Parts: sequence; C-alpha cells; structure tokens
Amino acid sequence: MNMDSTPPFTWQFNLGRIPVLVEPSFWVMTAMFGLMGSSSWQTVVSWVAVVFVSVLMHEIGHALMAMGLGCDIAGIRLYMGGGLTYFDRTLSRWRDVAVSAAGPLTGFLFGGLMLAVYEFVPPKSYMGYVILRQLMWVNFGWGIINLLPVPPLDGGHIARGVLGPTRQRIALWIGVITAGGVVALALTFKLFFVGFMFGMFGYQCWQALQVARDIKPLEPVKVAEIEPEALSRGWQALRSGHESEAARLGHLALSAAKPGEESNAARDLLAWVALSEGNARAAVSHLEKVQPPEAARPYSLAMAYEAAGLHERALPHALAALEKERTEAVTALAVRLLVKAQRLDEAERTAREFSWKATAKRDTLLADVAVARGDFGAAAALHASAFEAGGNAEDAYQAARAHARAGQVAQASAWLARALEAGYDDYEEIAQDPALAEARSAPKIAERIARRGKGVA
Repeated sequence: MNMDSTPPFTWQFNLGRIPVLVEPSFWVMTAMFGLMGSSSWQTVVSWVAVVFVSVLMHEIGHALMAMGLGCDIAGIRLYMGGGLTYFDRTLSRWRDVAVSAAGPLTGFLFGGLMLAVYEFVPPKSYMGYVILRQLMWVNFGWGIINLLPVPPLDGGHIARGVLGPTRQRIALWIGVITAGGVVALALTFKLFFVGFMFGMFGYQCWQALQVARDIKPLEPVKVAEIEPEALSRGWQALRSGHESEAARLGHLALSAAKPGEESNAARDLLAWVALSEGNARAAVSHLEKVQPPEAARPYSLAMAYEAAGLHERALPHALAALEKERTEAVTALAVRLLVKAQRLDEAERTAREFSWKATAKRDTLLADVAVARGDFGAAAALHASAFEAGGNAEDAYQAARAHARAGQVAQASAWLARALEAGYDDYEEIAQDPALAEARSAPKIAERIARRGKGVA
C-alpha cells in the first residue's frame, strides 16, 4: 500500500524506522464501538485511547518481526477495519506464519504486563480501574478472537501457512465452519455485530472456495540471478524515468553487495528511487540504514529530509554537501533550506557566490530571499529578470504574485497575462490565490482565464 495515498486529516508519524498512518475512520469506528458500551464520555475517550495503543502494539509486533526476517521497510496503517502492517517483499511460508503470530503474541505480552500492574500496583481511581480492565480485555479478548482460523484474521493466515499451498481448500473450509460456529454463538448471546462480522468473513471464505478448486503445488521459486553492473544500470534506469526497473536493480545490487561501501551505494540508489516515486519516508529509511551513518551521502540525506518536511534536519546535510559537491542542484537546495531557516544573509551570499550556468536560477533563488524579507518589489524585479533570461512561465507567475503583494495591481495583471501567454496553465491556483484577487479581476485577464481555464476563474 502506498503510504502517501492517504485521506485528509490522516495522522502520520514514525516509530523509529517504521512509518505509521492513522486514518480518521479509525477514530470514528473506535468511538462508535465505545458508545455502544457506555454513555460516559470519559469511558469512551479511554476506550479510544486503549484501542489505539493496543492495536498499535499488535501491529508493531507484526512490523518488527517482518523487519527482523529480512524486510527492508515495514509500515503500519490504522483504519476503520483495524490495523494493517505491510512490507516490501514476499516472505517464505513459515516466515509469513511467524509474522502473523507476532501480532497476537505481542498483544498477549502487553496484556500480561497490564495484568501484573493490576495485581501488584492496583489503581486507586475508578478511571484507572476502567482503563486497566479495557487494556486487558482488548489485548486478551481480541487476541483470542484474532487467532480463530478464519481469514482475514491472523489465525486464518496462520492456518493457511501451516497447511501449505496444496491444502488451501482445507484452510478455507475450516474458515467457513469456524465462522458459522461463531455466528451461531453470537446470535444466541445477541452479539449481533460479532455475528455480522464473522458472517461476512465466512462468506468471503465461501467465495474463495469457488475459485480455489484445482490448487496445484507451487513451482519452486528460483532465486533471481545477480545481474552484472546492476547498480550502474539502476542509475541509468532511474535517469530514464523507469523507477520500477531501477528499484529491481537496486534490490539486486543490495542483495549481492558486501557490507559497507557496496551496500551503502545500493541504499543510496534505492533512496533516490523512493524520492522519484514521492515516498520520502522510504527514502529516509533507506539512508538511515547506511553504516556507518556518516557514510551516507549528505546531498541524498538533505533531499530526503527536505521531501519529508524535516527542514531542520536537512539543512546541516545540505551545507555539508555544499562543501563536497558544489553543483547547481546542491547550491539551490542549500539556499532553499537557508531561507526556510531564516538565515537570509547566508542564503543570499550562497546564491551570489556560486557560478551559475544561467542567471535565471540564481535570480529565482534571490527572489525567494527577498520574499522572506518582505521586499516584494525586489522579488518582483528578480522574478522578472529570471523570466526574461529563461522564459519559465513559473517565474512570470511569481513576478505577478510579488507585484500583487507589493500593492502594484497593474503590474501584477500585466505579469499574470505574460505568465498565461508563456504557458502557465494552473488555472485553479490562479483562481484560488488570494494575492491575485484584484489582478485576475481585470477584464482581459478574467476573460483569458475563463476561456483557457474553462471557467475556473
């Protein structure tokens, strides 16, 4: 699952090298369950917190086991269906069983710890008592339910792994029968939601049975042969825009690499593949595995941290890269991060001292410095100079914005018109940019935007 394809208001954080996403639907569904059992808001809030911690501990168990068994990246997503742990490669049958079992085992250990607290350090308040009881119920109760041999529960995955690829129909029949038994018990005790949930699981197993009639033993999987010059070919594939091929070659190079310089070079390639795919967290994860840590390429680290929004961590690496490889890309990165850090004099000096192949890039960076200082007139002039030198429509658009923020509406309208003539086509941005409210209302501009933007303005 792509970590970057997330709904709005998703909470994202890292536990070490493990990225965690918590979707809004997780909180909503958990709160609904809490309201079904209590009308006290304190109890509902404690229930939501307990479920969050318990499900997270369960998924951490899966993730750590997967990483311990050779997966490069493990991630966790909490959503309305509970939790999901994913990793970057297919594991062998018994390793997959171990990963499936690690989640419930972690929950049992955590529940055992809570039981010990309950016995030896009993809570002194009513809410403390409630929270400990909830923690024990979720970790023991749900842990036992989760081990029932019904896919997609962990017990179902374990059963399918233990029975092996030639006995998948048996595993599915076990799932159907077990689910049917749970449904019967749930209806007897009027646990209608549990009955609905296991009824759905049983139906899914029944559907799977209809297409799993002739399962044959799997052919032995051949280990991919090491390709010569995999690393250099991976870089060529990445520069050509073939990210999947670059990733394949990068993993091949990593699997054949000796610890140290060779493995570090492969991780650097994989980090840039992740950056090109928009997965900054994966890029950071690759680079933080470089050993020793100081062997990581500073420019790569700076780019990864910047893409992940960690500008303070990116800046020292960008400045270190500037000492080692003073290229246009490195200099531009350093200037951007210095501006973010409000080290504006240093940013301006860095931009002016570098020998740029074209002045347009320099002027664009200096314009960013001017904007950070609030000197919008100077920023407008610099963007205008960059546009005249390079013809980039983005520079014309930024010149219009700077003029508008300086209160120069006529100049803003003129530069907005030039941006459109030069091919600027983000009409939604123009229509929503508050700085351009007056500039885009000029008759000729409004007509042009309406005609070319199909009425966005």
